[in-house]
Amino acid sequence: MRENLPLTTERVDDVPLWLTQLERIGLQALLDAHFPTHGNWVGLSLGWVSVLWLPHILSKADHRLTHVKPWAEQRLHTLRECTGQPVQR
Repeated sequence: MRENLPLTTERVDDVPLWLTQLERIGLQALLDAHFPTHGNWVGLSLGWVSVLWLPHILSKADHRLTHVKPWAEQRLHTLRECTGQPVQR
């Protein structure tokens, strides 16, 4: 008996390229070292938020933070695989 597995597709675009370049220059570590997060901050560090936000800015030419959530939700698998971070909805 053949089991039907759910198949999801995800548009990757240039996101892995940007994430690789940001990792290569060590942007996340630099931001976290020089801008510690506030004691009430929950979730990813400021460095990771910035590293995930920059590909959105560069890909979409849109710097508005409110547009990042729907964009990231469409690329959860790609963002998780490229960063190793627990990116979630």
